[in-house]
Amino acid sequence: MNPTITTSLAFGLLIIGIVAVLFIIILLGRNKKTHSPNFFRWGHRLAGYTFFVLYIYICYLMSLKITSDPITWSAKDVVHAYLGLAIFPLLVAKICVVRGFKEYYPRLPIYGMTIMVTLYLTVIMSGGYFLITLARSQYIVLLQQGKPVRVNASEGRKVVQTKCSSCHSLERVYSHFKTTAEWRDYVARMRAKDPLRLSDREELQALGFLIKNLGIDEQKMDEQVGMKIILNKCHLCHTLERIFQQKRTQSDWLKVIETMRAFDPQLLSDSEARQVNYYLGKMLLKQKTDS
Repeated sequence: MNPTITTSLAFGLLIIGIVAVLFIIILLGRNKKTHSPNFFRWGHRLAGYTFFVLYIYICYLMSLKITSDPITWSAKDVVHAYLGLAIFPLLVAKICVVRGFKEYYPRLPIYGMTIMVTLYLTVIMSGGYFLITLARSQYIVLLQQGKPVRVNASEGRKVVQTKCSSCHSLERVYSHFKTTAEWRDYVARMRAKDPLRLSDREELQALGFLIKNLGIDEQKMDEQVGMKIILNKCHLCHTLERIFQQKRTQSDWLKVIETMRAFDPQLLSDSEARQVNYYLGKMLLKQKTDS
């Protein structure tokens, strides 16, 4: 289920609850009796029925998400789930008082306000947090089946951190820079090993994050990409000073890179090697100009 839809349902539930509370407060709490008591009484009742049905539906959606996603929950998710489940016995107690235990009527406002406070904390903890992160999210446009799709790369980061880390270390992901085609092939191979690990939407989000932050554009050379590759990989065999203290021509740097790749063929891909050579050549030219 799309988190945007579940968040909308959660805020809808909160609004319905507020309406139900306002109706009963106007009906019973005003110093002067209202001129239309039946309107507010039935309004409260209908809002209550709608609230209960929508709450059960949201619980059903969340149960599907829990059973289909084996990933370990964060502390925030655990608290959110417990608060959401705590609403159910409070609703049952309130309904029982209304239907069969009239002597406990004076306690109904306590039950009602407790339900609303619990609901407010539940919705804000997850739905409010989601809206804030959505407003701060970074997006990238990818081609999916020939059509441009706007992908939330920030959500992709969460997918990579939670799903990918369950099989291997994140260093295995973050230490590589790949072209768009290479990342697509990489993610497809990972998903093929466990098709239930990622949904189509999560696969696209993870791909968006990887391309935006660890992608190589074959149409242009980027000094920043070359520098990141050097910082992530070259230090595995020797110190970085061994690189930055050298002065070589671009062709000489290419020979050095190919020599390093001969020692470890998995160290750099062809696209990474081109970016590294471009960075080293540019930095060398700048050093010559400065001197």
